[in-house]
Amino acid sequence: MSVFTSCCIIDDDEFFSVSGKNILKQHNFSDNILYYTGGQEALDGLIGLLVENITLPDVIFLDLNMPNRDGWSFLEEFEQLPEDKIEHIQIYITSSFISPTYMEKAKNYKLVKDYIVKPLTESTVKKIIDAKENG
Repeated sequence: MSVFTSCCIIDDDEFFSVSGKNILKQHNFSDNILYYTGGQEALDGLIGLLVENITLPDVIFLDLNMPNRDGWSFLEEFEQLPEDKIEHIQIYITSSFISPTYMEKAKNYKLVKDYIVKPLTESTVKKIIDAKENG
């Protein structure tokens, strides 16, 4: 049995997504892993799930630097969705930028749980799992 029912990776970097999925699977992180290559595609897909009355993923790993709609723009619109549909979600910003400004900005979003500097590592995944199991 997995720790989370579902999670979502939103990132245009295929290498990060494939390696991230592998680490998540190794640790039974989630039964279902959704993947979107950009912010607009993710918004469309997640809103589509809501229309079908499907619960949104428990965890979202969100890249900031993507074409069409970046991570910040995704967050702005995503947080406008009905509170009862998104309040259970933990968003982890995943970025290659080690930016104190970005890290501080991320704290302004209620759903953002943490800022993870890429790549997604085994210790980071274990930390998220431990927080869930002990929390």
